[in-house]
Amino acid sequence: MSNQSFEDGDVRLKLTVDGVTVVDGEFHVEGQHNWIRFPLGLLPGRHILTAESDTGATLTESFEVPGNEPRYAVVNYWAEDDAPELTWDFQREPVGFA
Repeated sequence: MSNQSFEDGDVRLKLTVDGVTVVDGEFHVEGQHNWIRFPLGLLPGRHILTAESDTGATLTESFEVPGNEPRYAVVNYWAEDDAPELTWDFQREPVGFA
């Protein structure tokens, strides 16, 4: 998870998977591009991720965890012109920035 918004330098984000809270905390934009990892040991199969911010942005995504193959979910918070949003990527490699 990461706060990518210089307009909202501090934001509270909550993330649930299958209705269970797995993240609930303050995220600081700092220099941007600072992702905080929260390793989860999810069983293979279909899951539902829900994310929300204290600014009103929400996101709900369904995803499939394959057996014996790691996956990386990335949730980013953005806010421009008072329009906060959460974006999502589900990928085979850890998030990186060059």
